[in-house]
Amino acid sequence: MLANDWRQPANQLTLSAASSLLLTHLIQHYSTVQWRLPTVTGGLAPGVKRHVLAWIDAHLDQPLTLADLAQQAGLSEFHFARMFRQSLNMAPHQYVMQQRMAKAQNLICHSALPLTEIALACGFSSPSHFSHRVKAATGLTPSQLRAAQRG
Repeated sequence: MLANDWRQPANQLTLSAASSLLLTHLIQHYSTVQWRLPTVTGGLAPGVKRHVLAWIDAHLDQPLTLADLAQQAGLSEFHFARMFRQSLNMAPHQYVMQQRMAKAQNLICHSALPLTEIALACGFSSPSHFSHRVKAATGLTPSQLRAAQRG
């Protein structure tokens, strides 16, 4: 995780989530204040969840931050991250990356778009970052994945 280039727009959501986790850990373990998080139950309301997921899908080509997603839900970043995890069993940044990879794989395999255009359409800031993420997810570079699909 530390090897990531945090200036990459695609990593901003991960950075937001990591900084929130770090602050929570520091407060819980190194503060003199006795503070305990309430138990999370229920997650996001169904309508809010549908709205946020649709908004993510519509904006995959853009850098997304935890603040952006929380604003769509009308919640604080911290509360949104907890409710999102409760609802989807994964952190917001994991869901966004999963959706970006699904869209990328679909476009690689079922379109004739140049790989650079696919990278940008899926929110990756550079072709090399895109290639690295696709290879990490599939074991193949985007070119290899396209060639394998077309047989």
